[in-house]
Amino acid sequence: MKKATASFMLILCVLLLTHLNDAVQNFDVRRHLSTVSRYDFVKDVVDKNFVPSEIPDGCTPIHLNLVARHGTRAPTKKRMRELERLADHLEVLIREAKEKGSSLQKVPGWLQGWKSPWQGKLKGGELISKGEDELYDLGIRIREKYPDLFSEEYHPDVYPIKATQVPRASASAVAFGMGLFNERGTLGPGRHRAFAVTSESRASDIKLRFHDCCDNYKDFRISQAPAVERLKEPILDEMTSSIARRYELNFTRQDVSSLWFLCKQEASLLDITDQACGLFSPSEVALLEWTDDLEVFILKGYGKSLNYRMGVPLLEDIVQSMEQAINAKEGIINLCFSYCLPTRMIPQIFIFYF
Repeated sequence: MKKATASFMLILCVLLLTHLNDAVQNFDVRRHLSTVSRYDFVKDVVDKNFVPSEIPDGCTPIHLNLVARHGTRAPTKKRMRELERLADHLEVLIREAKEKGSSLQKVPGWLQGWKSPWQGKLKGGELISKGEDELYDLGIRIREKYPDLFSEEYHPDVYPIKATQVPRASASAVAFGMGLFNERGTLGPGRHRAFAVTSESRASDIKLRFHDCCDNYKDFRISQAPAVERLKEPILDEMTSSIARRYELNFTRQDVSSLWFLCKQEASLLDITDQACGLFSPSEVALLEWTDDLEVFILKGYGKSLNYRMGVPLLEDIVQSMEQAINAKEGIINLCFSYCLPTRMIPQIFIFYF
């Protein structure tokens, strides 16, 4: 009996280790970058757990609302300066280690002499080519899924496209429109057509940039920032100690935070996963992603009523357009591209069928 139990436990341990090994081998950090994750690496889609909605039998779609975040973008000017400071401090850490007689055998080669890929850039935050592709392909997919909704001749009142005044959002709207109306015009070899993208002033855009129009929310973010940092500190402190021991460099908490940001930028923008991301184990990546999600939940998520009450004007606009479509029994396509959606996600699409 004891031998049988021991054999069973041995088999169980082997199976568990095999499962964990497979999980590590199949781990793709690009699926664990929180709000920086690209559209094509959304977890449910990659895992084939996402079940797309189907048009019910006997029903015809008459209306569609799409609220989408901008596509993948370059780091902002502030973040680029952070990476330049990281490069300077890494140089100091390497020099100090050499002065102490350390062999640097455990230090990855890329860390020595590393410079930020965005060093010297004066501008940042713009939509990159991958982001353009994301929204262009999304436009094509939506038209292919609901061809009847796009059979009518283009008119800006029938197909209103709205974006915030943030350039990456308006550029995303243009890329989406180019996919949506691809081969529907006469411009150039691609038979593109001109279409309108409208924007409200940043100071008064209560539908797509409501966080900029709400002083209470600005005060809330400032007041909550210290508490969020305190919640993240234990994870970052433990991570800092672990990384410092592993590579025998005197990393600080700020170094680890900046290296995690570098990992997200390299993986999402450059498809480089074996440099900054290679410094962290899969379990450490999961914890770092959790800290990002925690911050987003507290400062932008529905845990605080102010966060979702700000979005009521947008929701009212969506509901009103649905009611109008039902009353008229004809569709109006309402497409909004926002700077402020808190997470990289499959855009929410509201559809009414008739």
